[in-house]
Amino acid sequence: MQTRIKREPGGWNRQSHYSGPPIHTLTIFANPVLTDKPDPADPSVLVVQPGDRLPQHDGPWTTLYFAPGVHDIGRGFKVHKDRNYYIPGDAIVYGSFNNRKDFSDGANIRIFGHGTLSGERINHPRDESLPVPEEDRWQYNPIDIAGPAKTYIEGITIADSAHHSLMLYAGYNPELPVDVSWVKIFTWRGNGDGINPFGNLLVEDSFIRAADDSFYVNGRGIRRCVIWNDVNGSAFLMTAISGIQNPDLVIEDCDVLYNRSIFTENSRGGHVFAIRGEGRGAGGSNVTFRNIRVHDPYATQPPIALETGAPYFKDPNYDYVRGPGDISGIRFEDITIESQSILGYPNTLWGTSDARIRSLIFEKVSIAGEFLDSIDDFTRNSFVSEIDFLLPDLDTRFVNQSGDNSRESRSN
Repeated sequence: MQTRIKREPGGWNRQSHYSGPPIHTLTIFANPVLTDKPDPADPSVLVVQPGDRLPQHDGPWTTLYFAPGVHDIGRGFKVHKDRNYYIPGDAIVYGSFNNRKDFSDGANIRIFGHGTLSGERINHPRDESLPVPEEDRWQYNPIDIAGPAKTYIEGITIADSAHHSLMLYAGYNPELPVDVSWVKIFTWRGNGDGINPFGNLLVEDSFIRAADDSFYVNGRGIRRCVIWNDVNGSAFLMTAISGIQNPDLVIEDCDVLYNRSIFTENSRGGHVFAIRGEGRGAGGSNVTFRNIRVHDPYATQPPIALETGAPYFKDPNYDYVRGPGDISGIRFEDITIESQSILGYPNTLWGTSDARIRSLIFEKVSIAGEFLDSIDDFTRNSFVSEIDFLLPDLDTRFVNQSGDNSRESRSN
């Protein structure tokens, strides 16, 4: 297995607790059998051999078939509506797919197979000889499609992402679905985030091992996914919570295997559920986390850190402050978390005068074998209120109306 030297600014080289040899892992996946694998003899299928010149999009083909072997399509290979792109398990494609933000050219695209799309030969934007403006960094994303509708990403592995791994820009419209299923993502570089579902993406049965944030909470749903955060980011980042159009977004049946940060201070990353002083606007009442299991016995950061002013301990001179709008109504149901922060950092609910945190529900949420049953389980300030805790027998609800140290018990 290749050992990478991770370097700044595009990678990570910050010293952490660990010093020793590289720790390698072997990850084995089982995928459903493809029942509609394209036939190379079909006249609508164009087979590209390694080293072939890539075709223009206006040819008679509808499916581009990358033959077994190694392909290099470069950064920004353009995909088009009404086209399929097939990568079989014995093919690796170096490069990235995008439609150059042409919102009229993103519908009815399918990228599928059991092969690998790799960003290994693409620099991180900050590693280029000339700085890449933030607005142009989308070109470095392995898959970046604007205006997708009835667009599907299935089965492939996305490895060594140079930037955010999977970006599919679409507003909420279940009649024009955008689906990701059985996708595996491995990243190690800064900004190597996993999936941003935007408004309309449904993510199912996928795996993310990310150096940065795994999921931005949004879309039509996230379910049966496995997450591994081992450098900096959070599993579920709720920056865009005010813009969620789905009236009932459920994130469910997911496993977080590893939840750590290389940073030894109480950082903005490394959490499971996170709001970190970014974004603006009210939201949360249409979001439910359900049946989430966090397995890491040595989590470095607190699993829950919902802070509209962050980090909380720099109050009132925060590094990051969320714009106006209360965070309210998020439900956390049947959540099992193996450990608290081994560094002793507390779970946190921390609001600001313009962005309060209120009316959250923690139903059967346990950390290190203990159910959350009191506001005293969190570090919080006066801008946190009406936090409800429901225990397994559902006989008692603990309610804190003020965010202070008092607690009222009442029967349902």
